[in-house]
Amino acid sequence: IFKHFRKNKVEIASAISEPFPFFMSLRDHDFISEQTFEVTCKDRVSVKKEAYEVLSKLEKTFDPSLLKVLFSRANLMAYPDL
Repeated sequence: IFKHFRKNKVEIASAISEPFPFFMSLRDHDFISEQTFEVTCKDRVSVKKEAYEVLSKLEKTFDPSLLKVLFSRANLMAYPDL
């Protein structure tokens, strides 16, 4: 699962076009801090780049439960390419 996640970070990040609900759900499930959330949502020009950076940080402490949040119904509805 980890290898698949790692190999597909670019594809996952590329599907993220808006901060909501992606970054909010990561914050709400304590995968990112409030401070990280504020920084990532501040720069709306590069949402995909910010998503990739967050995914790269989460890779270092990978927890399979992250996948449940990433591919939640809300995220799948908001980001059909996900």
